[in-house]
Amino acid sequence: DVIQPLSDLGGGTVALFIGYVGFAQFAVLNVLTGVFCQNAIDSAQHDQDLVTQSILQQKQLYMERLVTVFKKLDTDESGSVTMAELEEHLYDESIQAYFNSLEL
Repeated sequence: DVIQPLSDLGGGTVALFIGYVGFAQFAVLNVLTGVFCQNAIDSAQHDQDLVTQSILQQKQLYMERLVTVFKKLDTDESGSVTMAELEEHLYDESIQAYFNSLEL
């Protein structure tokens, strides 16, 4: 229906109109694809930030557990663990459980 009046003007006008409609569709699809890709990139960056934050939290938890183990090993509360203190608690089930939880 739309092309009928244009066909009265000639075949070149019809070809120009079809080319214009095709170009407009291509431009709109290109913009939509760009928006979709940008959203995907932003989402991936946000996920990477969450992974980084999770790793830092796990590291902090690991350090806290390790401090707990060494405080428990330091029976004389000198601030350092001697070889004798380590050997004394090496077979303690709770210390072994701490080491297992830390995958040591």
